[in-house]
Amino acid sequence: MLLAVPLVLSLGIFPALATAQGTSGNGGNGVPHSGPGLTAVVGDILRHEVRAQAEDKSAWCYRKLERKDGKAQLFSACQTPNGEIDRLLAVNGTPLTENQWNQENERIERLLNNHDQFRKKQQQQADDARQATDLMKIIPDAFTFQQESRDGDNLKLRFFPNPAFHPSGYSQMVFHHMDGTLTLNMREKRLVEISGRLNSEVRFFGGLLGHLDQGGTFYVRQKEVAPGCWEMSRIDVQMDGRALFFKTITVRTNEIDTDFHAVSPAASMQQIAALTKSSSDSNFGGSPR
Repeated sequence: MLLAVPLVLSLGIFPALATAQGTSGNGGNGVPHSGPGLTAVVGDILRHEVRAQAEDKSAWCYRKLERKDGKAQLFSACQTPNGEIDRLLAVNGTPLTENQWNQENERIERLLNNHDQFRKKQQQQADDARQATDLMKIIPDAFTFQQESRDGDNLKLRFFPNPAFHPSGYSQMVFHHMDGTLTLNMREKRLVEISGRLNSEVRFFGGLLGHLDQGGTFYVRQKEVAPGCWEMSRIDVQMDGRALFFKTITVRTNEIDTDFHAVSPAASMQQIAALTKSSSDSNFGGSPR
C-alpha cells in the first residue's frame, strides 16, 4: 500500500517533498561513490519502490502518535480500500474519559454513514499518493548523489540539487532548493528513509504567491512490517513561510507509527471500525466503559 501519509507537504496553495544524483569511482562495495553509475542505481531502486507500492494490496492496523501544536494524540488506525479509519485513544498520555470515548464512537458512526465524506477522503489520499509517486520518479534527475556510508543492506547517500534539472511546478521547485540524505535497502530495493533541508528560500512566482523560508526540514522513514510489505513509520516536517496575501505558513507535522498488524482488505468498514475499538483494549490498557 502506498505511504499512508505521502511524502508531500500540503500548504494550501502548493505541496512539497524532496530527493538526489553525482562524479565517479567505486566504493569497494560494488556501488559507485558518485556519478552516472550511482544515479542509475538510485533510479533502479526507486522504480522498484514505485512498482512495489502499486502492487501492494495489504492492509494494516497500527498505532499512530501525532504531535501538533504542543499536543500529543494517540490513535488506533486501520487502513481500508476506501480510506483510513482512526480512533482517538489518548491526549498527552492521558486516556479518554468515558464521555470523550462516547463522543469518539459517535464521530466514527457518523463517518461510516457519510459515504460522500469517505469518498472525498479516499480521493484526497489517492491524489496525495499519485503526487508522491510522481515526485519519487523525478528524484534521479532532480539531484546529484554521493555515497556517504554502507551498513549491511542499507546504502546511505548525500543528495544535492542537480544544476541541469529544470523544475516544472511548485513541488519540483521545492525539490530544487533541497539537499539531504537518502537511504536505500539494496537487497529489497526499497526506500528506507529520506531527510531534506531547504538550503535557500523558495519563492513562488517571484514571491507574489508566497515563499518558504530557508532552513525548513522534513524526514520520512519506512520499515518492512512483513516480508515484502513496507509502511511509513515516521514523518517529521518543520516548514515556515508565507502564502498568498501574506498568510503565515507554519507546518509542524510529527507522526510515529508502530504496532503494525495485518487485516483483511475485504473487511467491511464496520468491521474495521470495530477493530480500532478492540485494539484499544489490548494495546492501551483498556477503553473507558
